[in-house]
Amino acid sequence: MEYAFLIAALLGGLALFIFGMGLMTDGLREASGSGLRTVLARAGRSPLLGILLGTVLGTLVHSSAATVMLVGFVNAGLLSLAETVPATIGSCIGTTISMQAVSLKLGDYCYFAIALGFIISAVSRQPRNRQIGRALLGFGLLFLGMNVMSEAIRPHRDALQPLLAVVDGRTWQGTLIGLGVATALTAVWQSSGATIGMCFALTSAGVFTELHQVFPIVMGANIGTCATALLSSIGTHIEARRTAVSHLLFKLITVALALGLRPWILQLSHVSSSDLIHQTANMNTLVMTLGALVVLPFWKLHAIVVRFLVPSRGQPPEPSHLDPILLK
Repeated sequence: MEYAFLIAALLGGLALFIFGMGLMTDGLREASGSGLRTVLARAGRSPLLGILLGTVLGTLVHSSAATVMLVGFVNAGLLSLAETVPATIGSCIGTTISMQAVSLKLGDYCYFAIALGFIISAVSRQPRNRQIGRALLGFGLLFLGMNVMSEAIRPHRDALQPLLAVVDGRTWQGTLIGLGVATALTAVWQSSGATIGMCFALTSAGVFTELHQVFPIVMGANIGTCATALLSSIGTHIEARRTAVSHLLFKLITVALALGLRPWILQLSHVSSSDLIHQTANMNTLVMTLGALVVLPFWKLHAIVVRFLVPSRGQPPEPSHLDPILLK
């Protein structure tokens, strides 16, 4: 019975975390209105502008949601595959910045955010203010979910530590186990933030005590989050599907670089902070920035490689800017 309550608390805390993150993302997206669509439309003007606007977008709505929007734009003919590459890279960096905010130990203040967000969303007559209130409410629920998971795990950390000891970034076997599990879980709940948030909760509870333990999990979360865009591209034309594959290819290249350079990445992340949760967030940002520095100069080549990996016998259909499905 004790373990049944533990599982229920973990799942409940995770549900709060995912729901809070979704509520925060939706609130920010709705509060921004057409601004996000304008950001995406301008992202194709230059690679530097694309990565900058993509970073802003990824910070607000995370890379998976941003890539879904990019898939829709390509399907509508508003952007080409090559033009989405810098924006996709930027959104991946932006997601790590949002997780930097999650890594702050704000759990004690979550109830203030929940109460204030609820009051604003319930009382305000301005639609934008109500959406900001929803975003604040989601932000508070996100941290409440982390608190629930941490408090549930803490009494059982001595029993959980040997079970999770197989996840070890210092060995290839431990790295592959952590990478595979984290990829699968992230693909199921379609949120890298949820997986990394769970990692933060395990760290806060004292189950994870070393950076090499969380390294494979963070890398797997970054791969697993590509499932969202891949699923959203089903039923779209070939260029839109290639946009989702482009996101996956960038993540695979980045994770491969991180695996090859893991001793140096772990060392740099370790000296960046004395707190393991902050080290994890810094490591995530460092890895995505490294991937961006490697891939961005070759963004056109990246698009060519994607077209080679996802061939098509026919030409993509002519762009229809009035696609009824995407008109809203």
